[in-house]
Amino acid sequence: MVPKLLYVEDEEDDVYFMRRAFTRAGLEACLKIVGDGQAAIDYLSGCGQFSDRTEYPLPEVVLLDLNLPTVSGFQVLKWIRQNPEFLRLPVVVFSSSARQGDKTRARELGASDYIEKPGSGLEFGSVLEALKSRWLFMPRCGWPVQL
Repeated sequence: MVPKLLYVEDEEDDVYFMRRAFTRAGLEACLKIVGDGQAAIDYLSGCGQFSDRTEYPLPEVVLLDLNLPTVSGFQVLKWIRQNPEFLRLPVVVFSSSARQGDKTRARELGASDYIEKPGSGLEFGSVLEALKSRWLFMPRCGWPVQL
């Protein structure tokens, strides 16, 4: 079984570079993408267009931007942690914000990790490597980890 990562991102350039990194690594089947916070909640809930779990399987990891339209990343994280079925689902915040306040709030809301977006799209491959080593292909226990 191929692990699934749900990437919640509204910036087309970031989606392009992440998709490119997954494709280059031969992991394109692992990546599912939604463009806003409400779509992330709908995907995880299996609502509407996301009701077919064959096409939209539950992810093993959520990669979550904070600055999203409709519903913010913080609101999505809070929703995830308020749902018992997702308490152990790793949520990795992936944000351009280096603000300590954002990192603290993400940790308080139950983020499993916080990765700052790289300055160049060419560096998304290293982000994928970090995700693979920490979250995608490792046995998991004891979430959330300390940020």
